[in-house]
Amino acid sequence: MGIKPAPSQTIVGSPLPNIPWQDRPADSSAVVWRYSQNPVIPRNLLPRSNSIFNSAVVSYNGAFAGVFRADDTRRIMDIHSGK
Repeated sequence: MGIKPAPSQTIVGSPLPNIPWQDRPADSSAVVWRYSQNPVIPRNLLPRSNSIFNSAVVSYNGAFAGVFRADDTRRIMDIHSGK
């Protein structure tokens, strides 16, 4: 019994021209790849932050809205929203 290839996928929807996109690096076959300018938000942007993670960002009313996890220097985690 062999492994079947995954069916091709098509995303149907309106294009989002304001969402930055970067083509997959030529030497990669990964399904998901890291944005070359990451981290977009530095880990120590806030005086008491140890790390900041941008979990989700969406286009919203002509701007961007996001959900972020920020760990402080005591490693206490908080979830924040931002625009």
